[in-house]
Formats: sequence, C-alpha cells, structure tokens
Amino acid sequence: MKRGGEAFDWLVMAFLVVCWGSAFAALKIATAHIPPMWNTAGRLAVAALTLAPVLAVRREALPAASHPAWRFYLAIGFIGQAAPFALYAFAAQRLPSAVNAICNGASPIFTALLAHAFVASDRLTLRKGLGVLTGFSGLVILVAPRLQQGFTLETAGLAAALFGAVLYAVANVVTKRAPPVPSAVGALMMCLCALVFALPAAFAMNGPPPAAPADALVAMAALGVFSTGLATIGYVFLIQRRGPLFTSMGIYLAPIWATALGVLVLGERPGWSAFVALALILGGVGLASFAGRRG
Repeated sequence: MKRGGEAFDWLVMAFLVVCWGSAFAALKIATAHIPPMWNTAGRLAVAALTLAPVLAVRREALPAASHPAWRFYLAIGFIGQAAPFALYAFAAQRLPSAVNAICNGASPIFTALLAHAFVASDRLTLRKGLGVLTGFSGLVILVAPRLQQGFTLETAGLAAALFGAVLYAVANVVTKRAPPVPSAVGALMMCLCALVFALPAAFAMNGPPPAAPADALVAMAALGVFSTGLATIGYVFLIQRRGPLFTSMGIYLAPIWATALGVLVLGERPGWSAFVALALILGGVGLASFAGRRG
C-alpha cells in the first residue's frame, strides 16, 4: 500500500472537491467587479504568497533554474492555470456558477482519453469507460438545450468553460509525466509559471488593476488561498500518487458542491436538467471509482 493509505488519498480528494466546487461561487462574486484576466493574475499572486511560507515551514526550496521540471511546469502553468482560470472567469460573467462547474465536469472524459493514450497505468477498462461516459452524458443533458438557442452570451460562456476543461485534461497528463518534485514545490512552481503569463496579459488587456469592492477582493483572495494555492498542493500530490484519471474524478463531484453553494449563497435556481446532469455525474463517479479499486 502506498504511504498514507488509500483513505488519506480520499481525504485529499474531499478537500479538493470543496476547494474546486467553492471556486465557482467565488468566481461569480469576484468577476462582477474584477475583469477575468486581473482575477486570474490576482488569485495566482495570492496563491504564490500562500505557498511560499508552506515551503519555508517544510524546509523545502524551489529547484535550480536548470532543473528539467521547470520546462514542464512552464507549460503546466499556462495550460493548467493561467488559460483555464481566465476562461472560467470569462464564463462566470455569463453563466450561473452551477452551470459553469458542471461544464468543468467534462474534464475527466478528456483526461481519460488522454491518459489512455499517454499514461500506461491509467488505461481505460470497460467499466471505467462506462463511468466517465455516464458522467459525460449528464453534461450533454445540461449543455444541449442551451446550444440549440444559437450563439448567445451564454453559449460563449459554455464554449469557454468546455475549452477550459480540455486544457485541464491536458495539464493532468503533462503533470503526471513531469519530473517528480515535492507536492508543495510543484504547486508553487505551477503558480509562479502561470503568473508569468497572466500578469502581462492582464496589463495588456485591461490596463492597471481596477478598484473593486471588499466582497470581490475577498472572493479573489479565497480563490488564491484555497482553490489555487492549497488545492494545488493536493492536486500535485494526488497526480503523483494516483494518476490523472483518479485525480480528475474530483471534478465530477465539485459541481454538486458548487450547485449547493449557488442555491444557498447566490440564490440560483438551476432547472431540472441541472439536477438530472448532477445525478448522472454522481453515478459516473461511483462506477469509475469502483472500477479503479477493482483494476
């Protein structure tokens, strides 16, 4: 058995579900006053400031600039944080937080296909494939009626969120193939590399950072501390221990938490299709997880 045991891996997964699921309500609040690129740069800066003391306490340090992991994390920072963070922030201005989160649920199906092709330990089995397809069918039920309305601001948000899911899937596989580093070190490397892309883009697209009310700044800070900083430690930890497909299962569960927050905190009222989609996604998680334990 791996150090820490399977139960600890599931505890880390639960932490990720809460952090990732809460991100969509926080995004909705933050992007009401902060442009998507500045929200992205701001949360990454807060995340880096959160992670630096973690490394100090653990007596860990970033690797030398010549270390081969930097090349991987430069790519991961862009495709796994800077670009998808901006896409989901863009989508948050156009979609309910629950719908944005459920679109994010497409990531495991893309991850499963990529992992099958590039990660020997994550080959698809029949049961695992049925699990991810069941979850993806829930996403189709949610998205299809909106696509029939033609191109609107909402469909633009849907397209952004789904493309973000594809990028997350690519990042899952690339992170698994990166030279191993301690999870907190990898998390800080990822955030710093993402900030290299996000900060110049924010200035180029939006000019100086805008003034924003306290609730938007608190939401952005929460995104940085929890959904980006601390959750990235858990993400790198699980990717290295259990692989990209297991880790991406957390994305299936995050929409359930996100929907609850959207209803209770933001007053959203998802339609019937959202609840059917959530039921199918949850069923897919159970099927795919059972397959992972058996195989």
